[in-house]
Amino acid sequence: MDFPVCPSCRQSVIDDDAEDCPFCGASMMAKPGAKPAPAAVKASTPASKPVSAKPVAAKSVGITPTLPGDDLPFESELTTGKAAIQALPSPTKQRKLQVVCPMCDTPGYLPPTAAGQMVRCANAKCVMPIFTAPSDKKDEAPPPPPPPPPRSSKIPLILAITAAAIVLFGIGLYVALAPSGTKAKKEMSDEDKKMVLESFGSNKKGAPTATVTSPEAAADSTSKANGKNGKSSKKVGGDNADAEATSAKDHGEILKLALKQLRDSSLANDKQRSKAFCRQMAAEANAIAGNVVDARDHLSQLATVGQEVSYYRIIPLLELNRVELAAGDKKGATKTLNLAMAEVPRIPKFGRTRLEIAGHLAASLAVADRIPEALTMLTSFQSKDSEAQLAARMQMANDGRIAALTDSASVLPWKSPQTSAATASLVFRGQSQAAVAWAAALPDDDARVEALAIWAQETARKNSPVGSADIDGTIAAAVEPLAAPLAARVWARAGCGRFLAKDPVGTAKAIELAKGKLASIAVPAELVMPTVPTTIRFKLPTPDTLYRAATAAAEIAFIEAQSSGSKADAETSLDMALSFIRATAPTFAAASNRLEDSERRGSGGLRKFLKEELKLKDDDEERRAAIDYKRVLNDIVEAARLKFEFETQILSRLRGAGVGLNSKVWIVVSTRSFADDINQRDNFFATGLPGELVEAMPGTDEERAILGAWRRWSKDPAPPRPPLIVFNKLLQADIPGAVSFVQTIDTKLNRREEILLRTASNLPATGRLSIAFQFISKLDDLVIREECYRFAASIAAQRGETEQVWKQVGLVQQQTEKAALCRGLVGGAQSTEKPANDFPDPVFRP
Repeated sequence: MDFPVCPSCRQSVIDDDAEDCPFCGASMMAKPGAKPAPAAVKASTPASKPVSAKPVAAKSVGITPTLPGDDLPFESELTTGKAAIQALPSPTKQRKLQVVCPMCDTPGYLPPTAAGQMVRCANAKCVMPIFTAPSDKKDEAPPPPPPPPPRSSKIPLILAITAAAIVLFGIGLYVALAPSGTKAKKEMSDEDKKMVLESFGSNKKGAPTATVTSPEAAADSTSKANGKNGKSSKKVGGDNADAEATSAKDHGEILKLALKQLRDSSLANDKQRSKAFCRQMAAEANAIAGNVVDARDHLSQLATVGQEVSYYRIIPLLELNRVELAAGDKKGATKTLNLAMAEVPRIPKFGRTRLEIAGHLAASLAVADRIPEALTMLTSFQSKDSEAQLAARMQMANDGRIAALTDSASVLPWKSPQTSAATASLVFRGQSQAAVAWAAALPDDDARVEALAIWAQETARKNSPVGSADIDGTIAAAVEPLAAPLAARVWARAGCGRFLAKDPVGTAKAIELAKGKLASIAVPAELVMPTVPTTIRFKLPTPDTLYRAATAAAEIAFIEAQSSGSKADAETSLDMALSFIRATAPTFAAASNRLEDSERRGSGGLRKFLKEELKLKDDDEERRAAIDYKRVLNDIVEAARLKFEFETQILSRLRGAGVGLNSKVWIVVSTRSFADDINQRDNFFATGLPGELVEAMPGTDEERAILGAWRRWSKDPAPPRPPLIVFNKLLQADIPGAVSFVQTIDTKLNRREEILLRTASNLPATGRLSIAFQFISKLDDLVIREECYRFAASIAAQRGETEQVWKQVGLVQQQTEKAALCRGLVGGAQSTEKPANDFPDPVFRP
């Protein structure tokens, strides 16, 4: 629509009935070009600031001059925008001052010298980007213009102090007169705190502080009021956790308080690392709790404050997608899933988070029967490295059920971690048919069997009748198309499921089926290094079948090792696994020795050596022979290296499985490490196995034998202690020392993060929540603290320890920590399962 135009200044006027132009004061009925009247100054202009009738000169082209005192904020932005200092979205050494835009809540960073000056919002799409940066200095009063203005009244300040005094007096009177049978509250209620803070001004000098106990005190008083037993306390300002809830017993009330805290943390500016993270946690928690309207509200706000991290919306949207599917709203679920997929291009290219998001998305797409789309999406995220392995295990521990972080879902690392994690999400959320369809659609045999193994374990654990390995032939039908070693692996995992269900008969039947499949594969003899004349024509065997058979045998040994009654069978299955793998390549010792010999000879010496060995006649034959010989040697060395790593992984994993195969593993390590025949020698003393065995068998003859063998092999008196063992020992006696030790661990293989997350989950899972919170609170990295808090809170809440978690919410300082704890609390409390029954972590057993 067209607005009236001032005939004098040509500005559009919104008010259709305006008699005078609000910009220049001219009559709207005057002829074009008429001068504005000097008397057009608004009557609301303060008397203490007399103004001249002469307009102020404009500083920006195209902006009509205005009179001082006009309330024109948009014009003020335009006239000062060019002089505003641009805020950047990320801090630098020169830009450490954080400011938050009052319009869109976007954080930005400025030089410290910009305090108190006009700045431009870091969000380029902000509708009102210009604002004044907060200043630590008190605003200086402007020089009084003539005539001098009257002195400002102190009445408001006096009234505020009086009101605060009345409030404090009333609270003190209430405490003093409280009935003898009622315990006086140690802290003010939220309403009282808010009133006092508003009277004094929050976060200003003189504002009262809320008293909370230290983390150590709270951990030791899980069934008592905070501050008892003489524990030290400290004061922190601005803690908006509900004080009354520290003694609340009602489970539902604590969940309500946690959701309220999530909203409060999302709005708070103090001690705030990321409002976007708080909004994500709040959206997830509300979706899990079924509060769809609140979840969408948080997502809407996340779109505003988290434009640079909009992929934070994906996981909350997937939670909403599940809620809508459960309610039968397929149309709404499809729309929500599409919104999540729209954020995929914005997922970072690096980091573990991207891999977890990809696994969650793949599961949701599989449920929606969009498996080809899921597989295409995963091509950009699939990985086999340690980061991908940890991401998959984290997803399995948190999605659909709550469980401590463990590596028991597979004896060996997955070849397709994210497809395996997606399968786990499906089966843990009751989408068994979707999991089978997902596994069948996977194009790779190894990925398919990994997915089916996860599905079979959960299906057998939950659904197989007592004394049976299967349920109505479901597992048998799924493994029918598989090759024998792959089918054997699936049946072995079904046996794990029946073991977790405490069904020894069903476990034995599953193992019998697995061994029956594996019996169809002949165990070949160990491969030895070819002679020099035959090396050029040597062909390595195709390793796939042998590797798969070895993996299946190792899985069988793993489940057999869970019971002392089948320990001898486990040792036999371990020997079978090693036999299969030893047939894939010569020993690494023999292969590397031959390669070193060829390199010592040099190019000319090698050609002369091959000429004599192969009876060659001319230089061309010598040259071709040398090239082929080195090529074949390099292939053999690489195959031998992979074989040795595979052997080491199997021995290390089965060493601590179940009742343990330490004695058997030591026999293998000692026999192979000191074998006279280099074709049967594996240098296991160059691995971490000796240190693991020493820690596992203290005070035994085996320990003394290992130490004696080590002194013959090395100048050191004992092998290096495994980092995880050292850490756990420190954790039991010296938490600060354990934290310091973690900082020294190499991060290249994500070992530090893995240890921290295993600690954060295993301690609560074994009833040591107080130790977990003490440990987490001492970590230097805020981001990993948040992740650990969320994980620990989930497990504790699932175990019914919501009150203890809520106390910790009141003790932490950062808003993102509060949000992480509340998100974990809601997720664990809303879990549909009892605490997950899984194979315990031998390192973190109490």
